Amino acid sequence: MNRIVSRQISQRLVGLLLAGLLLWGSTACGDISTAGTNVATSAVATGGSRPATGSITPAPGATLIDASFVRIVDGDTIIVRIGGSNERVRLIGINTPELNKPDGPVECYATEASNETEALIGDANGHILLERDVSETDQYGRLLRYVWLVTAQGKQLLNEELVEGGYARAITYRPDVKYQSALNRDQSAARQQGRGLWGACG
Repeated sequence: MNRIVSRQISQRLVGLLLAGLLLWGSTACGDISTAGTNVATSAVATGGSRPATGSITPAPGATLIDASFVRIVDGDTIIVRIGGSNERVRLIGINTPELNKPDGPVECYATEASNETEALIGDANGHILLERDVSETDQYGRLLRYVWLVTAQGKQLLNEELVEGGYARAITYRPDVKYQSALNRDQSAARQQGRGLWGACG
């Protein structure tokens, strides 16, 4: 009699153990499946474009002028079309490594910076807005502007995105300093975390 009871208890314990293992396996697989779905849904929702990460928003009362992107010169200089004519625009408050240096080799991270500028503008389908600070042009006749990208996530400041990602250094060119303190903060964070050129170029 004791042997029979013992066998029944053993069988019941084995059954409970198997049921527990099956339940655990199905829950774990369910978690993996759900995580995969969430990642895929997120990618579809954003359309593959980069999320807006910057903290800068247009200054109150800022005049933003529509422009169409034409082509890249390098990471901090682009050609845009405004009112039927092409204009060379130099981004204010930043400096990317030189891609087309006449008296020297391509600088470290110059190609990456140019590619990133083009990619970010591409994410906005070439729809950009230009904002002037104090100066109209620089010594080379280039328009000095903040370049706003118009995306599904809102307006992103290209100047800031490049500094934040470590593709550009923040650099002060007085008197055009409207957003300089924020750009300097972005650079400090990028440098501390070794992003982009800060990790690659020593």
